[in-house]
This record gives sequence, structure tokens and C-alpha cells, in this order.
Amino acid sequence: MNACERKYKRNGDSMQISFQAFGTYNQIMIEENCLPLLEDCRALCEAIEAKFSAFRPSSAISEISAQAGIRPVAIDEETFFMLKRAQDFSNLSRGAFDITIRPATALWGIGKKGDFVPDDGNLHQLQELVNYKGLILDQKNGTAMLQKAGQQIDLGGIAKGYAADRARDYLIQNRCSSALINFGGNIATIGKKQNGDRWQIGVQNPLAKRGLFIGTVGLANQTMVTSGVNERFFIRDGKRYHHILDPRTCRPADSSLLSVTVIGNRSTDMDALSTALFVLGPDEGAKLANQTGCHALFILSNREIFATEGFTQMLKREV
Repeated sequence: MNACERKYKRNGDSMQISFQAFGTYNQIMIEENCLPLLEDCRALCEAIEAKFSAFRPSSAISEISAQAGIRPVAIDEETFFMLKRAQDFSNLSRGAFDITIRPATALWGIGKKGDFVPDDGNLHQLQELVNYKGLILDQKNGTAMLQKAGQQIDLGGIAKGYAADRARDYLIQNRCSSALINFGGNIATIGKKQNGDRWQIGVQNPLAKRGLFIGTVGLANQTMVTSGVNERFFIRDGKRYHHILDPRTCRPADSSLLSVTVIGNRSTDMDALSTALFVLGPDEGAKLANQTGCHALFILSNREIFATEGFTQMLKREV
């Protein structure tokens, strides 16, 4: 078996690469004549992960958190863009998406600490640290600073989307006309499949095993992202504790939802919006979806489905 066969596999009339990054499983499917671009895309994603990971002490994000309440940190243009975009969605959602959620995610450690539930006192203290307004960006001097000691940045709710956009833009710039990017369920598409059909993407049933869908949507030059309770959670005393935290309470979001799926043009934006809409719930979430021009589908905890008009038109329900 040669190196090419180890790295890539054929999927119909396309070639596919699979790799680990962002703590998840990632795939890119591409037309065969663009095969040499796949390795570049993988390297691009790994570089983005290294730069924006809250888990790597050497990352730009970790340095800003380490200097919280002490001094501004010089950052490059890409880091400034990412922080500004995350800050924009923090403002737009009035804190339902919050770039400074890291102290809360670290304390809960869902998926790493068994069925640990923090006590009320610790959660109350966290609410003083989780506040996106504490991030000060200075474009003129190219710096970022967190105002209060103990504050920390987490780009986990937007970095995968940014990586998908960067990979998609790179492929388009190199004349790729057909591709499917799947970064842990964060989907971005280029054109249609080589047979002319749209890419058919399933909307996961959040209460069923992976691969069981409530329906499918056909995408072409669009992106789709889902946030739901089924990926990382535990059940204690009959209650489900999931990883999507409400920054306003520092607890798992209690918004009567099981999942939110959004469709739009940029994966960076949809990544942040899917989290914000989940925290806001179906009513306020639908308002924000319409305000931003994305299509959204909400699966409620009572298993009812509510969708914006655009998503309803796109969805093909399973029989």
C-alpha cells in the first residue's frame, strides 16, 4: 500500500481524506483532479487549531487568557479577525453566545468529569468572569486584552466554522468546483456533486444514534451547522446535562430545545449562530435567525419541530 492509498480513499466519483482536529473527526470529499489540495487543507486546519485552541498553552488565545487583568497582548490580523467576529456575535445575541465562556466550560468539564455538577456558589462566581464585554480589542495597536483576572477566551463555538470557510476558500481559489467539507458535523459545500445533484445532508435526530435523520436538505455553495444535546452529555438523577452552556447562567442551556440546525453562506457565522439560537430558544432564536438571514430548524424537547420558512422549503422529511 503506497502513501496515497493510506491517506485517501475513493467515495463514488470523488476522493476523500479523513483526519482528527478540533477534538473531532473531519472529512473532505473532493473531485479527483483536485486531489493534491487535500493535504494542504488538512495542514491548514491543523494550523488553525494550534493557533486558536484554548487547550494549548502556546496558542494566541491562551496567552490572552494568561494575561487577563494584567496587560494587552499583541496579536496578528487573523487572530484579531477571529476575536472580532466572535465578539460581534456575542453582541448580536446579547450574550447567548459569549467568547469568554471558557471558565464555565472548564469547570463543568462535560465529557471529562463523569456526572460532576458544580455547586451554586462556584457557578455564581463564574458569572462575574463570563462577560464578553470584558474583551477589549484595539485595532490601531493590534492588541487584545481581557479586563478581569480569571477571564478566559474560548473559540470552540466558532473555530471549526472558520476552518471550514478557510478550507472552502482555498479550494475555490485553486479552481475546485465540487467539494463537501465535514468538520465534526459542520458542513460546507462547493457547487454540486459531480453528477449535478445537490449534496444531500441529513438533519440528525438528536434522540437517536448517529446517522438517523429526521430529514435531509440539498445544499450547493451553502453551509449547515447543528448544535444539540446528543454529542456530549451525562444524565444524573434523571436530568440531562449537556455541553451547550448558557453564558448568562453558566449552566447547560435550558431552552426547551434538543437541537438547532442553521443554513447560511459562511460556516464561521453559522457555527456561532447555532450556539446562540440554541441558548435563546425557538422564539427568540427564530427572530435572530430571520434578522441575520439564515434558515433555522429547531427540535424541541417535546420532539416537535419548528422551522423558519426558508428551512421548511428546503427540508425533505423522512417517511
